[in-house]
Amino acid sequence: MPVQRRVFEGYRADGRALLSFVVKYHEAGQRLLKPHHDHSTFTTNTALNHRGVDFEGGGSFFIRQNCLVGDAPVGWTLIHPGRLTHYHEGREISRGTRYILVSFNDP
Repeated sequence: MPVQRRVFEGYRADGRALLSFVVKYHEAGQRLLKPHHDHSTFTTNTALNHRGVDFEGGGSFFIRQNCLVGDAPVGWTLIHPGRLTHYHEGREISRGTRYILVSFNDP
């Protein structure tokens, strides 16, 4: 069973990614991402490097839910609704470089 059917019970979708890309947060470049909604039905966000080793700070902060997901192990994937309910931001890194793989699914 596709994971989105377990997470979003009753939702039926193709589970296809419309757009996938790697985001690079770097202390000399993009350090954060301002609050936004994603243009997707649901989004996946996969950690590609180690917090505390490769970078400090960062994380995905969901404003309405007042929830910070900041210490996901490499390879772990966060899945969340893209539109309407999960307005979120990329928290600022304070050191190093953070990489994440983001996919917008079922637009």
